[in-house]
Order: sequence, then C-alpha cells, then structure tokens
Amino acid sequence: MGEIRKGNFSSLSRIILFSISCFLLYSCSLPKIIVYDDPLSAKEHNDLGVVYYKKGEYDLAEKEFLKALKKDRNYYLAYFNLGNLYYKKGDIEKSIEFFKKALEMNKNDDILNNLTYVFLEIKDCKNAKFYLNQIKNIENKPEYKDTYEKFLKICNSNQDE
Repeated sequence: MGEIRKGNFSSLSRIILFSISCFLLYSCSLPKIIVYDDPLSAKEHNDLGVVYYKKGEYDLAEKEFLKALKKDRNYYLAYFNLGNLYYKKGDIEKSIEFFKKALEMNKNDDILNNLTYVFLEIKDCKNAKFYLNQIKNIENKPEYKDTYEKFLKICNSNQDE
C-alpha cells in the first residue's frame, strides 16, 4: 500500500516538470506593458470622450471625461460634456450638477442654454428663466432660439414665474 512504483513516479514527475516549465516559459515570454503615468492631457481625454460620445459609447465617454477632470479639476469643458452625457443618459440631477460646475468656471451661453433646457425638461420654469435671462447672444444660435421657444411654450402660463 505505501509502496511507490518507480514507473509511476517517473511519469508523474515528468508531467509536473513539464507543467512547471511550460508555465515559466509562457509567463516569461509575454511582454508586459507598465504605464506609470498617464501620457494624455485633460484636453486629450476630453477629446477622446467626445469621440466615444458621438459613437454612442457613453460609458467609455464618461470614463474619459472623468479622467480629464482627474488631470485638471478646473477643466470646464469636461464638466460641460458630462452634463450633456448625463442628460443623454436620462440622469437629470447629475446633468444639472455638472452644468452648474461648468458654469462656475466659465460662464458662457452654451452652458446657460443647456442648463435652461434641462430645467425646462423638468418644467422648472423659475430656474429655466433665471438661466435663460443670462444668455447674452440668444439670437446668434438656432439652438438658443429653440430653447427660448420651448420656454415660452412650457412656462407661458406663469406657473412658477
């Protein structure tokens, strides 16, 4: 019962030795890429996020916009794009949050327009009017006029004004 036969041990040891050899050769032969520092700038991450967004790959876009913010916490364009992304995904609260952060860093008409539009989506006429009134060049872009017309249509009844 406790006897080891020479033939079986020899075969077993060959299998083990072969397995270990294969493992070592396989693991040593694979190239390993180690990135210590992210080579892309905040702008490059944002631009990559825009490409993913346009392709409808929203999760990848979100990751890139967040990487842009990790590189530069004051990069307003990444906040703006996250606002658009969350609106597209149906997360209105996050959309508003990110548009407001973008607005803190750069008060421009595009951010004001999109923030107004999001407030109109939830029929918050008071906030919509507040941001709409801050758009300086409302006549310059068709999307600003569309937002204004939507405001008149939704908020014309003086509900929240």
